[in-house]
Amino acid sequence: MSKNLSKREVLRNKRLEQKRRKTKNIIIITLAVLALIAITILLPNFISGRTGSEDSRGFTLGDPNAPVSVVNFSNYACGFCADFSAIVEPDLISNYVETGDVYYRYVNLAHSDPASLNAAKASYCAADQNGFFDYKSFLYSAAGTQEGFSTTNLVNIAVEIGLDSTEFGACMEDNTFDNAPNKDLRYAQSNGITGTPTFLINGQLVSSREVIPLIDSLLNR
Repeated sequence: MSKNLSKREVLRNKRLEQKRRKTKNIIIITLAVLALIAITILLPNFISGRTGSEDSRGFTLGDPNAPVSVVNFSNYACGFCADFSAIVEPDLISNYVETGDVYYRYVNLAHSDPASLNAAKASYCAADQNGFFDYKSFLYSAAGTQEGFSTTNLVNIAVEIGLDSTEFGACMEDNTFDNAPNKDLRYAQSNGITGTPTFLINGQLVSSREVIPLIDSLLNR
């Protein structure tokens, strides 16, 4: 009798062990499925978040499919940036951008001080009315004046070039573009930018003196 009971005990223990293993496998499979679902849901948002934080809206001119891409990283209080804007950029636009050879992108690299951030924000507000490239030349000129980057003066510049002052003033008051300078900075840092002006031409970092020669070389001129 005791021998039969012992066999039953062994069989019961085997069944219990099989049941435990089966339950354990079900739990592992369930957790794996839940993890896969979580990755599927969260990964696109994570990638999108990284892209959004590193990318910059910037300000562009020309054909996005042009053979040469030029990204200009500049600061409105930078003298060399102002020189490039006044001397080189007009020819760059007329001789390369408007001919379809260059896609030109301008990226703000504001300093952390309130005045510089205010100027960067104003440039975005001007861009909202398709007036960025007309507006920014005035920002370079205003950099050397005492109240150059005050909100009052920035609105006055908008009026001077024919932008809607009410719309521009409202843009300066709200927070739509408050984080734009940070996105620009992260985008610049992700491309190894350490100073201004610096140019990214088809993936190659160059100084302002090298811009036109490198473009000509890429275009076999």
